[in-house]
Amino acid sequence: MCQTVLSGGQHRFRDVIASAIGWWAEAGLDTLADEQPRDWLTPPAKTSPTLQPVASPPAASLPDGIEALRTLLTTGDYAPQPAPPGRRVAPSGTPGSDLMIVADMPDADDAGTLFAGETARLFDAMLTAMSLDRARVYLAPFSPARSAGRIAPDQGEALAALMRRHISLAAPQALMIFGDEPARWLIGPEALQNRGGLREVNHDGGTVPAIATFHPRHLRRMPALKASAWTDMRLLLGVLGQ
Repeated sequence: MCQTVLSGGQHRFRDVIASAIGWWAEAGLDTLADEQPRDWLTPPAKTSPTLQPVASPPAASLPDGIEALRTLLTTGDYAPQPAPPGRRVAPSGTPGSDLMIVADMPDADDAGTLFAGETARLFDAMLTAMSLDRARVYLAPFSPARSAGRIAPDQGEALAALMRRHISLAAPQALMIFGDEPARWLIGPEALQNRGGLREVNHDGGTVPAIATFHPRHLRRMPALKASAWTDMRLLLGVLGQ
């Protein structure tokens, strides 16, 4: 057959080539992709995405007032988490309160403030058990934007620097930390796992006594841990003189 084609039999060689090119053109292939042949059925090698580092704000450039820091958290372009300002959650409550509560990040159903969704009832019950309410505490997210996973080291350093300044400006008598992420960045990598007893959190103005305990969202999934959380909360009551 090949000899017949090459010798100008039923189909001339150039007609065969033209037909093959026409077929590939009809299939959408009209550009040479590579000079060298390759196996297009071989899966491409997996590559890890390159993450852009997030610089921790220099201490000298951090805000000197609560309102300025709030503006930075909610609208500033520093934000380590990739969320537009409209999807961040601002601090709430009363700055200067005896108790400051730091939660890891907003829940998916939080709108405008922390603990606005399904965890609201349990969180308010926890405050009531301590003879407190939202107006008598200062509530701040460690990360104002929700993260899909663990906070990366460079992001954690930036958020921790901002939170230490935040604590210094709020000047609470005691600190309650909800969740593993803020606990490990403000106290140490095993803070929540090695629960029990008061800890000290360093900030720009000195130190403040703190406890690291379970986030209310975690307590909703595992009610058996509520007794342990109450034990943690009682430690703070002693600090607050209640």
